[in-house]
Amino acid sequence: MEHETINGVLATGLGKAKGFTSLDWAREAFRDRLGIDPFPGTVNVIVTSDPERAAWRRVKSWPGIVLPPPRPDWCNSRCYHALINNRIDAAIVLPEIDSYPVDQIELIATIAVRETLNLKDGDPVVIHVRSA
Repeated sequence: MEHETINGVLATGLGKAKGFTSLDWAREAFRDRLGIDPFPGTVNVIVTSDPERAAWRRVKSWPGIVLPPPRPDWCNSRCYHALINNRIDAAIVLPEIDSYPVDQIELIATIAVRETLNLKDGDPVVIHVRSA
């Protein structure tokens, strides 16, 4: 099993993930494959330094846990088990699309991460990632 630690800062996303994490097929896949019944939405972390970007690239090179969509014209996502700030079990969700920002990490958890950890945009976040 591989491990990686990535530091970044909390950022507000586009707000589209709330609908995605609430879809029946997505919730079922998160529960079945990751053991997470996701809180609606995701937590977005931006990696801001070259060493952190390198760590994120290493993680993205791992096979991850693939979440195939129910329709062939939708993109797959790869997921990785994670721990946020040494306190919240989570999973990284990486959509397999070319336009996905290279410095963004999107995470799901069973609880409201921002509220639970009292985080706001720009606050530091530490993500411990492990391969399946």
